[in-house]
Amino acid sequence: MKEKVEKRLQSWKALVDQLENQLEKGADEAKAEFQKQKEKLGNWLDSAENKLEGARDISAEKARKLKVQLEELRVQAALAKADTRDELESQQKRIVRGIQDLRNEISETYKDSHEELVKVQDQVDETLEEYQTRFDFLRLQFHLGKMEQEEDLKEKKEAVAKKLAQLKSRLKTGQAEVEDRWEEFSRDIADRWDHLRGMK
Repeated sequence: MKEKVEKRLQSWKALVDQLENQLEKGADEAKAEFQKQKEKLGNWLDSAENKLEGARDISAEKARKLKVQLEELRVQAALAKADTRDELESQQKRIVRGIQDLRNEISETYKDSHEELVKVQDQVDETLEEYQTRFDFLRLQFHLGKMEQEEDLKEKKEAVAKKLAQLKSRLKTGQAEVEDRWEEFSRDIADRWDHLRGMK
């Protein structure tokens, strides 16, 4: 448990740092980051498919449904570069919806599996959650780019930066304290991610 907690905390801290850096970038850099994340997602899906296909205790029907969800998300990640902001937002929405659909399908597929498969499912779900956060954050960045008044833009960026700082502060909680209340802490962080992803 101790190793899992430490690893997850480090992962969350690194993600917050990356999002803070991303917030300071402009529209062109956000578009480039969007493409980069799509490519990384596509590559990761290839490796995740191999891990998930290793599961032999799921039915053929469940395996087929899972493969369909993986393929649908892979198609979204492989779409050509979006040239307009509307195309970017459309692709982002479809990718996030695909990620959520895949997470739901994985959860349903492996809910009654043995412990080793549950570990794989947890690892895959954590990675998908991170991608979902990244793509939602890019959506927020695209939205900020559309703001016409400089004051509104500055205000919104400050609000997002404040939320990131609060999340970062919460993640600095001592590991010993977190280990004792991992489920509660994990739910709190998940709620904070959801709030951050939902900002507009």
